[in-house]
Amino acid sequence: MTIEDAAEFLKAHDDYLITPHDGPDADGLGAAYALALALASIGKRAIPILGEEPPAKYRFMDQRGLFFNLGKGDPLPFDPSIATFIVVDTHDLGYLGERIEAVMEERKDLLVIDHHEAKTAAKPFQCLDSSASSTCELVYRLALLLGADFPSDAAEAIFCGLVYDTGSFAYPKTGSGTFACALALVEKGVKPYVIHNRMYESASIGVLILQKMVLSSLELRLENRVAIQTLRRSDLAASGASYEDAEDLINLPLRGRTVEVSLLFKENLEGKLRCSLRSKGLVNVAHIAQTFGGGGHKTAAGFTCDRPLDSMKEAVLENIVRSFDESAARPR
Repeated sequence: MTIEDAAEFLKAHDDYLITPHDGPDADGLGAAYALALALASIGKRAIPILGEEPPAKYRFMDQRGLFFNLGKGDPLPFDPSIATFIVVDTHDLGYLGERIEAVMEERKDLLVIDHHEAKTAAKPFQCLDSSASSTCELVYRLALLLGADFPSDAAEAIFCGLVYDTGSFAYPKTGSGTFACALALVEKGVKPYVIHNRMYESASIGVLILQKMVLSSLELRLENRVAIQTLRRSDLAASGASYEDAEDLINLPLRGRTVEVSLLFKENLEGKLRCSLRSKGLVNVAHIAQTFGGGGHKTAAGFTCDRPLDSMKEAVLENIVRSFDESAARPR
């Protein structure tokens, strides 16, 4: 489904429930929030929903209190059986969380809008564009096609998603379309320095303590080409920070000149282990994540671990070694 097809699909339906993946980031939250407002401006009924409270550091994005939290146990504002469900920022319907997945079973119809690399060919209900910098960029393009109004808080939400998923406009998929979108948002009144302050300069002291603890776990492997950090649930308790506060720590080792890949193994308070991967581009970490049932982008990906930490480290490193070998074997 092209983005033009998606726009026609949205015009043809009336009632929408919109959700990002479980544990949403700024791109997923921004896309859901802005799309709900865009649809409302053309006379549709649209509610963004989450399975639980959004990460505390991103609550500033929901200026109108639009997000409906299923975790509170309140009934939805309208029957999900008459709703078209829109999933943003993931094409894997197994990444939505149990509460959202249960509601989705009652849906009338489905549309998926995502920019991650797909493991298989796109399905008829999927609008996928892996060349886009972010799902927020796709939502902005959709809003233009719909002729929707774009209020200031929707513009800020989209800008937050752009900043987050492009690494402040530094990642490889940042293109001319990304900058055109950012320019249009700034012309609508978005102030980049305000967004940067809210996203990156408003952390609690607990986050700084957590950063210190996680960085102290740093291991350098494969001749300093791979950096590995580990977050234990005991670190969360000791620092007073939240699990979501750790998501940016993976980028710190990439400041090293020789480091090509950064890994962060994160244990949540329930003991569930997840691996996040970042790359400077030589290694396609999306392919590695897919090997373990996850996914993402060439330079940013992740997956849930199904074996002990030490075993998982070695398995991921084996895949990285193969990627290094394949890169060296390619003709220049």
